[in-house]
Amino acid sequence: MESPEKLPPVPQEIIEQETANPKKALDNEYAELQEQMIANLQKPNLPNVNVPEKIIICLDVCYDDPSSLFRLGDGTTYTPINMLKRVLDFFIHSKHAINKRTEFALVVLKDTVPYFVQNFTNNLKDILSAIDYVNAEESKSESFDFQKLFEILKQEIEIPEYKQSDCIIPPPYVVRMIVLFARSNCIPVISQEDPYFNFLKKQLYFYIDILLAHEEDCALYKCAEVYDSLQDLDNGYSYVFEISKNATKIHDCIAKLLAHPLQRPLQKNTDYTFSSKT
Repeated sequence: MESPEKLPPVPQEIIEQETANPKKALDNEYAELQEQMIANLQKPNLPNVNVPEKIIICLDVCYDDPSSLFRLGDGTTYTPINMLKRVLDFFIHSKHAINKRTEFALVVLKDTVPYFVQNFTNNLKDILSAIDYVNAEESKSESFDFQKLFEILKQEIEIPEYKQSDCIIPPPYVVRMIVLFARSNCIPVISQEDPYFNFLKKQLYFYIDILLAHEEDCALYKCAEVYDSLQDLDNGYSYVFEISKNATKIHDCIAKLLAHPLQRPLQKNTDYTFSSKT
């Protein structure tokens, strides 16, 4: 048997590059950590306390395709509205277990008009019955004007006032609106000139989170346009998620929304990985 050819020596510059990589990775990790710290320091000085939440659930009941389904691992299928009801059941029970003073209200987003269905309550039976009662509707409109929703909020909610002199004193509660939008061909209209919306964006004890559950084939729908429009609700402190008809991912997203607004980092700084010490 012939002996194998002798391999050429590894160039010195490659050796130096390889040995330098650990330091480079460490530097990158340090720079990223520094950026996260600066971003968090730029947040307003708010008390990091698990005060009660008043959570407004904005549930979109409209659908684009009646045959579009979520499918679990065991083969069980759910229509979009029933899957949203399922994850809301998990979310509400979990939040109640964390803090029994958490209150929930329900606003239903129909074709063009929102309806305030359930006022704030910490009675699980009341809020879950209200959610279970709503029915799905076919989406017929090309746009949904959020100004009507802002008018409802103006009438129905009271937001604790933030005072710089008392910034270390926890508020009695915070208000959070969670928008669960299920349409892929209906563009949300969110006017940046709306006076009450501008008021809401300046309130440090008011938060808006967004979960978009769109159709799978975005080439046939306006998924990107809908997602981009919904992000106009973000004042910099929102958590924004988008998923297609994926049952696992929608449960993951609703679980991430369990985090308390006063205790969670900015979304871009979140890390859900587990690491073990060696």
